[in-house]
Amino acid sequence: MNKSVLLRSSVIAFGAALLVSAGSAAVAEEEHGTQDVDVNVAIEEVAGPGALALTVEGADTTLVEGASTALERTFTGTLPKVTVTDTRAAEDVPAGSAWYVLGSTSDFVDAATSKTIAAQHLGWVPKLVAGEGEGEPFVEVGGDVLPSEPGLVDQELLYLADSAESNAGGGVFSATADLQLVVPADVAAGNYTSTLTLSLFE
Repeated sequence: MNKSVLLRSSVIAFGAALLVSAGSAAVAEEEHGTQDVDVNVAIEEVAGPGALALTVEGADTTLVEGASTALERTFTGTLPKVTVTDTRAAEDVPAGSAWYVLGSTSDFVDAATSKTIAAQHLGWVPKLVAGEGEGEPFVEVGGDVLPSEPGLVDQELLYLADSAESNAGGGVFSATADLQLVVPADVAAGNYTSTLTLSLFE
């Protein structure tokens, strides 16, 4: 529940408390009957062509040091869950279409010193999220990307193959990735930040 909903709920609850308080101040009268009112709502199915959309569960992730050696320092972490939702009907999906999610990262920069670590030092190992598109024969994750040249530059995370099955439309498919940053042992100390941009194309 977001903050705006929480705030509205608080205002409604507070208003109800004021009404109860005001009512308790009135002189009690004899009750002569009650009447219930049913509150109904009809929620129709969403009309229209639907949509193809990308969401990411979380705005940041932190890498922590792991199996470093005298020559290299290694930092690992996990990409927040990335989900592609397709609410289109089969007839609204263009023939032969296929979607894919690409990831590209910027250089790591320490804001205090302006020192940088080239983006090519970050790699990933994509994987499907269990229960969300897992096992679909036409949904795949991209290949592993080593923390070396060229690094994460327009690399596939998740994609729908161009096949007869892909034209059926609809579905929720999620992926994540194990992240790995490998840098020389003499890398300058600092608090580095990079931006990993995820883009959905069709």
